This record gives sequence, structure tokens and C-alpha cells, in this order.
Amino acid sequence: MDYIKETKIFVEKIKHLKEYTDYQNCKNVIESNPQLLEKVSEYKKKSFNIHIEYGDGSFECYENMLKLNKEYNEIIEQPEVNKFLEAENKLAKVIEEVYNLIAKEINFNISFIE
Repeated sequence: MDYIKETKIFVEKIKHLKEYTDYQNCKNVIESNPQLLEKVSEYKKKSFNIHIEYGDGSFECYENMLKLNKEYNEIIEQPEVNKFLEAENKLAKVIEEVYNLIAKEINFNISFIE
């Protein structure tokens, strides 16, 4: 399974990206506070469910995210939480770019996702 070995090498390269190291550092800060970690996890789960239920970019998604952000404002406005969420988003974009490139290069049809 040569592709597994090559993939592991590639993953190690990703682990040296600024986006990854920033994410890990921010995650460690959040994880050092169990109560904060629980609140951030609740927020992320609810956010994820809103995006799945209403479709990213829809008006309903936007409205529900406004309500969620208001509900969790005290949490998400904390500098360490805000920094973590931004770092997580940046790393997710890197992963999305890699996945999209792989899908494009092997002509793997994922148009049904859009």
C-alpha cells in the first residue's frame, strides 16, 4: 500500500503548516479549561447542526447562526475562543482545498455536494 505511506508523509507535511500549528496551540489552550471546552464543544455542535439542517449560506442558516452567536456571545467573544475558532476555520479550509484538489485530479464527481 504505497499510497498509504505517501499519504502519511503528506500528513506530516501538513502538521508543519502554520495553520496546523496555530490550531494545535489554540486547541491546547481551550482544552486546558474543561468548562470552557464543554461550552465551545456545545457551540460547535449546534453550529454544525444548523449548517446541516438549513444549508450553508441559506437565510435560515444565517438567522439561526445569529441566534446561536447571541446565545453564546459570552463564550465566543473570549479572545482565546475566538482565536481557536478562527484557527480551526483556517485549518478546515486547508483540508478542504486538499480534498477538492484530490477529487478534481482523479476526476471524482462530488458535484452533488454543492
